[in-house]
Formats: sequence, structure tokens, C-alpha cells
Amino acid sequence: MFNVYEFFNKLSESDVEIRLDAGQPDIRVDERIIGAMFDSIRRGETEYVSTVGIRELRERIAELYDVDAEEVIISPGSKLLIASQVFFSRKIAVIAPFWPAYVHMASLFGKKIQVLETSMEGRWVPDFTEMDDEVDLVIINYPNNPTGVALPRSKMRELLDVASERGITVVSDEVYRDILFNSRFSSILDFNYEKGVFVHSFSKTFSMTGFRIGFAIANREIIKKIQRFIEATVTCVPGFVQAAALKALEVIDEVRRIVSDIYKRRVEAAKKTLGRKFFEFVEPDGAIYIFLKIKAGISGTEFTYKLLKQGVSVFPGEAFGNYKQFVRVSLVSDRLEEAFRRMNMVAEECSGR
Repeated sequence: MFNVYEFFNKLSESDVEIRLDAGQPDIRVDERIIGAMFDSIRRGETEYVSTVGIRELRERIAELYDVDAEEVIISPGSKLLIASQVFFSRKIAVIAPFWPAYVHMASLFGKKIQVLETSMEGRWVPDFTEMDDEVDLVIINYPNNPTGVALPRSKMRELLDVASERGITVVSDEVYRDILFNSRFSSILDFNYEKGVFVHSFSKTFSMTGFRIGFAIANREIIKKIQRFIEATVTCVPGFVQAAALKALEVIDEVRRIVSDIYKRRVEAAKKTLGRKFFEFVEPDGAIYIFLKIKAGISGTEFTYKLLKQGVSVFPGEAFGNYKQFVRVSLVSDRLEEAFRRMNMVAEECSGR
């Protein structure tokens, strides 16, 4: 599989003019959030804190999602929360196309993996009845990275019916849930599934990628297992980072409206500017990506490297599964229309060769 982390590191050491590869929002962190973090540091809140997270932040999250604070745990980013569940599993199921970290985790921990394939023609909707009997953990991610599609409510119900019958834990990675363009999104929290693990992050909504803070909501037994994993690895999230997250939740309604509008306009720019002769994609329901199928007689990886010579970086589709004719474009630049024009140019050159 194409290693996006290795590719990203190489890009970061070079001088790429327009970066559309990583899911790194270009929208600045709200000054009120930054101010809250520095105020916390000045108060001397730089010591170890509780492994599960400061009480005030957990209570605020519990209030927002109508759960008990004991069902909330804070972590340095959402990835560690997902890793904890993979670590305690036997065999995981992931839905392609998928964020490659899921497979990296499973491989690192020596876990078996089943990939549920989907297609653009089927609007990237999986068939959960295809999960085999060994699977005890399934990871879903909606709105999806890289496609941006949301899971229809009927399919979420199908998944939870299968999972309930087989005793499968469902990890719902909802880090893009605040960036929505329509009402199609359905959360695992809407269903009160006993073995469900809701995972969220401050990285995408608030552009707080470098703050490294996320949280999970689950039953108390699962929360205790996550706590054990955090105790054995990273100990806790710094208190001043949690203070910033607490401030972020005070302005969440305002910020989610702003960022959803920005990314929606960028999707519209893609629809308007990208040549339909060369590209096609399913219009996303949310998130910050488009997953482009290249119709120019060239693989996604070859297109990626040709485009890089024109000063624009994207990720090839094979990084997300068996999608060699695709590329993922992160809508994280105010120079998107220029980037799209260069993409059209490269595709046209490849079509005429």
C-alpha cells in the first residue's frame, strides 16, 4: 500500500506551492482558543492531570452529547482512542476507501483485517452483512475520509443489527461530524448501541491539529479499557490544551457554521472548475475532501507525481485501498481554483499522449 506518511514527510521537506495532500485545515485557530491556552499556562496549569481528562471538560462534553461524564474520556488526538480498541480486538473490519491509519494500527498490533470494498458507482455504501464471523471490531468513519459521504440511517441500522447479533464493537470515527453540507449524516450516538465507541477530535472543526486532543464516548467498561491503554502509553493530555478545548466548545456553534460554509464553497468550486471530461466524483455530504476518479488514461499515482511537477500535491487513491484510478484532494487552500486549473492541464496532457 502507498505510504502517505512517508510521502507527506517528503513533501514537507520540499517547496510545494499548493498543498492539497494532508487533511491539515488552512483556517486559522480562533484567537479565543489560543488565548485560553496561554491563560492556562500563565496560571501554572502545566503539571500532570487526570488520565481520563479534567472534570470540567468531560462534564461539558457530556452536556453537549447528553451522556454521563463517566462515559467520556480525553485523549491526545482521536487516533490513540481508535488504536486502543484495535489493540484489544482480534480481527477488525474496515470499509474501503479508508483512512490508512486503521490498517497501520492493525498491522502493528498483529491483528487480522477484513476490508469491505465499496465503489463510486454504489456511492461508497458498504454491505455490512459481508463481515465474517471472526470480526469483533468494525471501524466506520463518516463523513468519510477520503470520499466525504455520510452513511444513510438505514445502513447504520443494518450495521448495528449485524453487530448486535454477533457482539461486535463498533468504533465510529466522527472527526468530521461538524463539517456538514446537508442533513444526511447519522451518528452512532443516535442509536444508543451498547458496544458503540464514539470518537471525535478538535483537529478538523477547530483546525487544532497540533494541539493533539480528542475524546471518546462509550459505556463505562470500554472507557476503563481506554483508560488502561492511556495509562500505559501517554499518561494524559496537558491541562492547558484541555483549557483550549474547553474554550473551543464555547464557540462550537459559531465555528461549525463558518467552516461548513467555507468547505461547501470549495466543493462548489471543484464542481465548477474541474473538467468533467477528465474527472468525476461523488459530491460529498461533509468533511474536507473530494475523491476524484481520473478518466485521463493514467493511474492516480502517476497523476500525483505529474501534478507535483506543476507545484500541486495530492494523495493517490491507492493510499486508501484498491483505488488506483483515484486521487484524494484536500480542500485546504484558498488557491483551489488555480490548483484545479493545473489539474485540468495535467489531465489534458495525459489524455492526448
